[in-house]
Amino acid sequence: MRILFISLLITAVVVSCAIQKSIRADFENNFKIYNEQMRWHQFEDIILFPSDSIVGEFKKRAMAAKNVAVVDYRILSVKYEEEKKEAEAKIEIDYYSNSSPRVRTVVDNQKWSYQIKKGKGVWKLMSLLPEFP
Repeated sequence: MRILFISLLITAVVVSCAIQKSIRADFENNFKIYNEQMRWHQFEDIILFPSDSIVGEFKKRAMAAKNVAVVDYRILSVKYEEEKKEAEAKIEIDYYSNSSPRVRTVVDNQKWSYQIKKGKGVWKLMSLLPEFP
């Protein structure tokens, strides 16, 4: 009986750790895809990432950025909080617009949250796309 209990306990711990690693891996994958799409000017595709509460304003900013060409981006920091299932990232984006060929830099402070939608967990962006002045 004692061996059965220990076996079940070990199984529960292993499954719990695997789920946590899967959630973090999902974040890292979404984070990478989002930033690569921004880098390659795919603003129409990144509108799939924001949460429902900000998607309208996010779309407006994405449409306003259509004349922006991203030259480079640098990930300055990523802070992942496993217990809260949240993450924050600070990204520097170098860009220019068609109206001004001067390269400028803007900081994108991204906030991400793991949410359950229709019984499935998804990472959603909780912050707006930066404005490109």
